[in-house]
Amino acid sequence: MQTTRVLLLLLAMTLGLLTLSGCNSISPGPSGGSASDAGDVKSTGTQPSSDGRVYTLTVQNHDPATSICGQYVEAWGKVVEDASGGRIKFLYFHGGSLVNADGAVNAVLSDTADICWSAASIYSGQFPISEFIQLPLSGITCARMGCDVMQDMFREIPAFQAEYSSFKIIMLGSCTYAPISTTDKKLETVGDIQGLRIRAPGSTCALWCSSVGMSPLTVATPDTNDMLEKGVIEGCLNDWHNISAGKLYKNFNYIMDFPTPGSPIFMLMNKKKYASLPADLQAVIDRYSGGYASTMAGIYWDSTRAWIYDHAKEYGIEIYQPSNALYTYFTSSAVREKVHTQYVEYLNGFGLDGKAIYDKCMEIVSRYSSKYADPWDKSVSIDDFKG
Repeated sequence: MQTTRVLLLLLAMTLGLLTLSGCNSISPGPSGGSASDAGDVKSTGTQPSSDGRVYTLTVQNHDPATSICGQYVEAWGKVVEDASGGRIKFLYFHGGSLVNADGAVNAVLSDTADICWSAASIYSGQFPISEFIQLPLSGITCARMGCDVMQDMFREIPAFQAEYSSFKIIMLGSCTYAPISTTDKKLETVGDIQGLRIRAPGSTCALWCSSVGMSPLTVATPDTNDMLEKGVIEGCLNDWHNISAGKLYKNFNYIMDFPTPGSPIFMLMNKKKYASLPADLQAVIDRYSGGYASTMAGIYWDSTRAWIYDHAKEYGIEIYQPSNALYTYFTSSAVREKVHTQYVEYLNGFGLDGKAIYDKCMEIVSRYSSKYADPWDKSVSIDDFKG
């Protein structure tokens, strides 16, 4: 426990020093970038080009092996294993069998795991710029768009790079959006949402929930079903993948298809483990990190929406659209301004230039608004990813 505290303290001090030394400035960045731009530590060439050894890397994933997370990390791993000629092997710990969800990042830092898949929103305050992805009313419409935005954010915002300076980045991306799911109450009027006890994953979602009159609560993902069954919470802002992976659909009668952005997600690797690999194996990991892994994640997570729609009747769930009155209330300029101002102040609290970072993130979102104006005009399947 003492070792964990020291590691977390050192991480916090490192991020603080980076911030004070000017990491909160904004860079225009390149207009494009290679598939591995999003945080890759490139092969240094200091390791031998090949030693013939087989390297086994442990992978932490807090969701079940059958979830889209499990499918994603294993599909990505298979590509890397094949490209390495079998000299990289992955040993997967699904369902939190190695550490709990909130322990994944520290597991990588402490050499307990070589790689982790997780969601930045689990670690409130540790990845504050990443939490922009989950900011309601930003214009992000789907996981594919969120992944594109995250890639550009990393290329162009030095303070964002600093959030991940302790890791070798495999993937930065986004879950698909989170609808408003409830147990027994169909939300039809503004009055229906007042005081609604709802799980809000992440700081930015909680800001929006409070602004529209809901009562957001922090609930750990593994405890969500229990809290629903006991009536502690009446609903959730959990994305489509989480509704499926956590079998939350068993406790829902209604899902309002109103899009609040999904959690920022990542795959992070222990930097020392990466550096210990021969140069040719580092190059293999580089090739399938960054844009490749992020584009793949966007398609995988967006595919989960169709699964819930296809099985809703089977589980007795009514999926419905918000009334015009509710939609107007949820998206009003007053609510948007209040929540976005609070997010800027949240960033300022970390010693960052919140307004400059927010403005840059919103400018990046605008680049993709046309491309993802109607992201559900056709169904999305994991087979859509062609590599």
